[in-house]
Amino acid sequence: MTGAGQGEGGGSPKVSPFAVPLLLGGVILGFVAGYVFLWWGLLLVGVVVLAAAAMVFSGRSRDGATAAILGTVAGYGLVLLLAVFRGVL
Repeated sequence: MTGAGQGEGGGSPKVSPFAVPLLLGGVILGFVAGYVFLWWGLLLVGVVVLAAAAMVFSGRSRDGATAAILGTVAGYGLVLLLAVFRGVL
């Protein structure tokens, strides 16, 4: 009998080793970009999204690119939420 989490494919899906460092780096980069540059940080978020899209189109790690995008947008969004709640924006 197979367990509840095991299907016919067997084993767990492989995740890129770059996913976690790029996620953490993206959160830090997005937070610093939003905190220091605020609106210019949005340009930096756009550059990260374009670089990650280039990674995917060149055949590199899709998981790492997704982690970089999510981390950067989450870090930048966190700074914007803090600015809204503090009354800066």
